[in-house]
Amino acid sequence: MRLFHPLLLSLALFAPAAFADEPYQVELILFQQTGDAVFASQPAPDDWARGAQPPSADSSRPTALDAQANKLKETEGFRVLMHKAWRQDIGEAPVTIALSEGKKQDGHFPVEGTLTLSQQRFIDAKTEFWINRFDQEGLLAGSQRMSQDVALKNSVLAYLDHPSLGMLIKVSPLNARPAQPNPAELEEQQIQQQEQQAPNAAPPGGGFDAPPSSAPVEGEPAPSTQDE
Repeated sequence: MRLFHPLLLSLALFAPAAFADEPYQVELILFQQTGDAVFASQPAPDDWARGAQPPSADSSRPTALDAQANKLKETEGFRVLMHKAWRQDIGEAPVTIALSEGKKQDGHFPVEGTLTLSQQRFIDAKTEFWINRFDQEGLLAGSQRMSQDVALKNSVLAYLDHPSLGMLIKVSPLNARPAQPNPAELEEQQIQQQEQQAPNAAPPGGGFDAPPSSAPVEGEPAPSTQDE
C-alpha cells in the first residue's frame, strides 16, 4: 500500500481546480404568451421552495433588460409576470434561489418558483416555476408549470419556450476580466509592432547616402560623354 501513496498524492496535486464562487448579475423575465393557458395536472406543491432561499435584500440590482420587457408589454397577447435582477455568487455547488411575485394566498403566490444555478463549463440553470390561479375564496385552484434545464453562456440572453409561458434569462459576470489574446495572436501583434518600429528599408540603388545613379561615385572616373 505504501507504493500507492506517492501516486495518489501526485494525482491530487495535478487534479483540476474547482471553480471558485464568482459574482454574477442574474436577470430573468417570466411572461405569459398568447393563447390559452396550459395547466399542469397537479397544482403547485406546498413545499415549492424547499431548500431554496430568496435573494438577500442587499443583492438587488437595476434591471438591464428593460427594452425587452417593454416590448413584451407593448405586444398584444403577452403579459410580463416577473422581472427581477440580483447579484448571485455561483460556483460548482448548485445554489437554489426562491422567487415570487404578488400577494400570498393559501400558502402560495400568484407567481412562484425556484432557479438552481451552478458553474461548470457553462452556467447550468434549472427552472421550476408555477403560475397559480385562485378561486373566489382565495384557494389554489390550478397552476401552470414551467420546468426546464438550460446551459447559459456568460452575458448571452437565452430564451426558454413553453406552450403558454416564456422566459428570458441572462447571467453576466460582475468581475469579468478583459479577454487575453491567444499565443498566436500575441506573437503576430509583436511582429507587427517590430515592423512598425524598424527603420525604412534602403532604396535599391544603395543606402540613403548613395549618390544618384547619374552622379560619379568618389574615386571612380566619370563616364565618357563623347560619341564612339
